[in-house]
Amino acid sequence: MRNPDQRQRQSVARDTSLGPVRANLIVSGRRLRAGLSFAVLIAVAVSLCGCPPPSPPEGVGATGVGRGADECDDNLQSDSLAEFAKKCSAATGEDVPAFNCDDGTPVPEDHLSGSYPSALCDRPNVLNQECDPGSRFQVLKQTNDVEIVGHCRKKNLGAGQYGDIAVIQYNQKNGATCFYQALGTLPAKVTAPSEGNGPGKFPWLDPKDTAAIGCVHCHDNGPFIRSEYLAQLRNEAKNRLPGTNPGPGHWDQRFSWNQTIPYAFAGNDFQSWKAYSVSVTGTGSDCLACHRLGLSSIGGHYQSQGTAQVLGPFATAATQPSKNPHSADSPIWMKPGQTTYNASSETSAKAVAACAAAIAQHGNDPNAPLPPSGCQWVRYGEGTSCRGGAIQGVLNGATQSTPTSSRVDTVVDLGSCSSGDCPLGFCYWRTLHGPFWQTTPSSIPFGDANYRGSFIRIYGEGGIWKSRAFSDPTGLPPNAPPGGTAECTNYNEIATVPDSTQCFANQFSVIDKDGTQPSQTVNASVATPSANVLSGLIGNVAQANLDKSDVVRVYETGGQVLLTQSHNTKPPSPLKIGPLEAESWTNSCKSWTPVYAAKDVYSTSDVQLVPSAQSHNVRCFITGITGAWSSTRNGATIQPYAEIYVGPTQDIRLRVSPSTDQDRVGAYASCIQIK
Repeated sequence: MRNPDQRQRQSVARDTSLGPVRANLIVSGRRLRAGLSFAVLIAVAVSLCGCPPPSPPEGVGATGVGRGADECDDNLQSDSLAEFAKKCSAATGEDVPAFNCDDGTPVPEDHLSGSYPSALCDRPNVLNQECDPGSRFQVLKQTNDVEIVGHCRKKNLGAGQYGDIAVIQYNQKNGATCFYQALGTLPAKVTAPSEGNGPGKFPWLDPKDTAAIGCVHCHDNGPFIRSEYLAQLRNEAKNRLPGTNPGPGHWDQRFSWNQTIPYAFAGNDFQSWKAYSVSVTGTGSDCLACHRLGLSSIGGHYQSQGTAQVLGPFATAATQPSKNPHSADSPIWMKPGQTTYNASSETSAKAVAACAAAIAQHGNDPNAPLPPSGCQWVRYGEGTSCRGGAIQGVLNGATQSTPTSSRVDTVVDLGSCSSGDCPLGFCYWRTLHGPFWQTTPSSIPFGDANYRGSFIRIYGEGGIWKSRAFSDPTGLPPNAPPGGTAECTNYNEIATVPDSTQCFANQFSVIDKDGTQPSQTVNASVATPSANVLSGLIGNVAQANLDKSDVVRVYETGGQVLLTQSHNTKPPSPLKIGPLEAESWTNSCKSWTPVYAAKDVYSTSDVQLVPSAQSHNVRCFITGITGAWSSTRNGATIQPYAEIYVGPTQDIRLRVSPSTDQDRVGAYASCIQIK
């Protein structure tokens, strides 16, 4: 059988961008090694807070789902300014210094006409949607890892005075981010936040008041918003905003700046903030070539502002408030190289906006419709107190999808993992649903117009961890595409891992090209103790539950890890034997012995994996399936599924369905301890 990226299994170069490969006819193993760090890369940024007023997105977004669960200390006592500054200094490695706004570089307001606040200029600021001559920007401190910037908005005040002063403090290596804000009639001379804000001191807002502004409403795709207003300073020798220069420096990389940089929020008052990366397939995907587009939530409530919902359409619109008409002198914000309005760019931006709006609506109201197919999101930024938050992607519903007669090909990016930037590690299925089937021979690749079949898998490609679900029943009765919930947990969050940079994952496969092999087993062991997940289910992996159930699983026995499949070669009509493939990842770290709270627990109905007392300290994942995973009921509206979920007493449980009759199914699951 051809593998899911249209190449023969022997040509295992398909996913090798994350590591070298070893392979033979029956098994291929791919080693995915951590880069400089598999740690949670925390970002702390101080934002230049605020957003333009949101407008309803138009057009059709794509679908997809993805949301992770975490534990954050978001009910902490508010920090004083001095306490906050101390935490930010520890998180980023640098202090915010005292500075003088008048020493900054004036932000040009070229071709200014009219008077404040109704003036027109070539590049007005996006925050207030106005031209504000006399505003200044400066880089307060810069090392290879840390950048601290200050922006002083004039707000039409006199010499030596400013109306809005904001600072962003960011470490791009560990990701730490902090926001400081002052508003009112402010002196140009600014004292360091570490000195506090009491009587006779600079009137910095208390952290709780800065948090109440909701800077992450707009700063949801990274710490710095690179509008043309500040990006026009990209050629300044010192005072230029990170990510605006096209050069190769630590703080340049204009066309790839915030695709993968880490992001998190320091300080007690910012712990409920979360940032999500939105992605779409089809229309709108070109908006994501150079950067993320983001979505945020505060206190569990998804916002209606941000780069995906507001700034994308704003940056591609035919007109912009306070801005001179788009021209070579006054170019449109997006896309790079474009000077005037382009309808297709705006259409793309609106498609992403519609996707983000659908995600936010469903996030705020679980009864709202799911986002449409191809619309996905992954949480990548959160408070620094958040621990053990697995990154999640949901493909075609967690336990059920809608039957269709058409091809469905859904891919969710779970995050980057290239050398020096590896926020992800241990990836697995938390839920999955069928049906898994294939009627065409192994000689027909899935991309061929004649291919008929389905699969799900977790894999590495192009420096990215991905999960994928595929189904093509064209010309056959409508069928449901398979899917489930893919999760990734950082290696450095797993208990007893001494050094996350010494972790790796090897991929193994077992293949029956025509379904005639009743059983096969592959040694999926590595040199050290490991944790093992079932990651890919392709074709007719488990069709029947007769005297002996069909089985696909990965498990340890006698000091070895085995990936095995066994199936009935005479399944009940109308099922027929055909190609099948199973994939697994064997995860290991130097000097690490996994600690399990549950191991290979089997269920044909609903069983407890971990009691409530342990439920906050584990990650649970599926290690095998049994039974009739090719079958569906009620016109494919009811599909076989396995689900790891939190029970009513806060225990963790494994539930499978159907649990009765000939098409019943089963599943295995394990739970590993986290720190």
